[in-house]
Amino acid sequence: MLPIDFPAGDLVEVSEILKAVGLLTPGYLPPDAGIYEPCVYFYAKDQGVQTIILPDRNVASRIAQLAKGRETANDAQLKLSAALLGFAQLLNIDFEPGISFHELAHRCGNASADEELGWFRAADNAPPQDVLNVALGRTNRVSRTYVPVAASGLNLELPLKRWNRNYITALKILELDLSPGKQVDKMLRLLEWMSTSLVFAGPALMLACVYLGTHSPARKGVFKNSRSADRKAAIAGVRNAAWDITHLSEFIRKSNESVESGGAQYLLASFDAHLKLTTNLLMTVGREGCDVSLIAAGLAQWWGRHDAQRIANEVMVQLERIHSDAHLPKTSDDPEYIPKLILLGERLVMEAV
Repeated sequence: MLPIDFPAGDLVEVSEILKAVGLLTPGYLPPDAGIYEPCVYFYAKDQGVQTIILPDRNVASRIAQLAKGRETANDAQLKLSAALLGFAQLLNIDFEPGISFHELAHRCGNASADEELGWFRAADNAPPQDVLNVALGRTNRVSRTYVPVAASGLNLELPLKRWNRNYITALKILELDLSPGKQVDKMLRLLEWMSTSLVFAGPALMLACVYLGTHSPARKGVFKNSRSADRKAAIAGVRNAAWDITHLSEFIRKSNESVESGGAQYLLASFDAHLKLTTNLLMTVGREGCDVSLIAAGLAQWWGRHDAQRIANEVMVQLERIHSDAHLPKTSDDPEYIPKLILLGERLVMEAV
């Protein structure tokens, strides 16, 4: 039974707001009622399934800013983040923002990440009605004064191995894009490079499909400053793209683990159009299997039919290779193999313009 003062009307309103912008992407096959229908979360809870939201960097930061008292004027994303937070609080949905604060620590240091994580926790512990009033425009900021919750003292600056891998791949994607030739040939060269030099990584591959695609509406937002005369700014844009890939790979990893355990279901929260497109395609392939026609149909969002088929065929070749009994994951006896690939990738991007 819900408490007598449960704000059911407010919950319905914020769910409609979130649905209109498509803020959430499920890491599981959603029910027919959809992922914005509150009843599905009450039912999941009754079945012993906990729902967990993985917010990307922008969403996590804005939730933290709510507790700091930032006003929503001229910041629609802050208001949407309040809607997401209120929705989650009323439905007992948890947040797992770890990768977002690793990203902040790598950019700004551990102290900044610790502080913002404390503000994030303060917002998550705020009374739902204070947050809902902001989301629904009754006030332009929270009415209470909050203090950051003490952080755990974890070293969030520790390097993440998968980020290094994703950074190397992101550098390669931009290097190929800045080289002469047809986009489809660049995509096929990337697949060949993945098979010989690093690993075949689905999230990075899907981001490349979006970025290199000839019909890609989300292309502009993937690599910021890619052709800037300031090549350090271009490198910063690649690092940002590598974090996008890392968010996606973490979401896929946790979603896959939850399917095996059955005790949790994950949602990705992001304002980023290309990240959501990439996630949707990966989840579709994961649910429906590695069928070449399915992959080609998904790629057709960003490529012409013929090119999509060529890429899908090569993807299938690589998938069959890595799933074969004879496949041995690539290893190196050189402890500097990864740092050398990073230095090479950065040099090629720096010299490309």
